[in-house]
Amino acid sequence: MRAIVFFVELLLWLLILRVVLRGLARMFGGSGRAADAPPAQATPLVEDLVLDRVCQTYVPRSRALLAHVDGREQAFCSSTCRDKALSAIARAS
Repeated sequence: MRAIVFFVELLLWLLILRVVLRGLARMFGGSGRAADAPPAQATPLVEDLVLDRVCQTYVPRSRALLAHVDGREQAFCSSTCRDKALSAIARAS
């Protein structure tokens, strides 16, 4: 019975210590939570996808390789697809 009372008292002291430490952290500028900090790099939740005309793969615009083909800007998923498109244009000319 004595061990249970000791354990309950220990838990209560730990709870009080936690509340006091959190209050001190908030008082001195921090909340103690990483979630309150602004994100390091905000990424959009929705991003436009562009179609690679060589392999028919959709790629996020921010990751696509861009090249001017036939006077228009085209997006490619990789340098391999870009080079294939440019060589096909060169052979056709």
